[in-house]
Amino acid sequence: MLLGITGTLGAGKGTVVEYLKQKGFRHYSCSGYLKEVILARGGTVDRDAYSKLAGEIRGKDPAGLSRILYERILADGASDVIMEALHDVGEAAFVKNIGGVLLGVDADIHVRYERSIARGSEKDHITFEDFTRYIAREEQGSGHHNIRAVMEMTDYTVTNNGSVAELHQQIDQFLATFPITKILA
Repeated sequence: MLLGITGTLGAGKGTVVEYLKQKGFRHYSCSGYLKEVILARGGTVDRDAYSKLAGEIRGKDPAGLSRILYERILADGASDVIMEALHDVGEAAFVKNIGGVLLGVDADIHVRYERSIARGSEKDHITFEDFTRYIAREEQGSGHHNIRAVMEMTDYTVTNNGSVAELHQQIDQFLATFPITKILA
């Protein structure tokens, strides 16, 4: 089963992924792939570098990162996989076209900013003003991302404004109400 994860910046996609990994899913990361390429090219890893490289990849193939990760999944012979995070309509459409299911993760903007700062990754050393600028660029369709349009394509969305336990309950509800019967080709 292929589960594509999308979500707004800082909404908790990583927390969802970690929980699903505990349930036996194998994780394939778009950001992880981008980081590999940026480092191999000798670049600096930050949100702008991720965005630029993702745009370069999507410029060559609208399915972009999804197709690259799917090829890795097939080469690995993996099943019950998570592809995270889908930020582009072409990538999400590719996942749906090959039989995948899309799960969205969203939360209040202030909750998302606080979580982003707390995780402290190389992408998250930013002010609230910068955070809202990235939201405008990545979530609302300017540049190479359109997370909100991808969120509209999801089969199910969880709202992560509460505790981790509450988020886990929502994921369990998703897994119970949305029977996962699709198998990778």
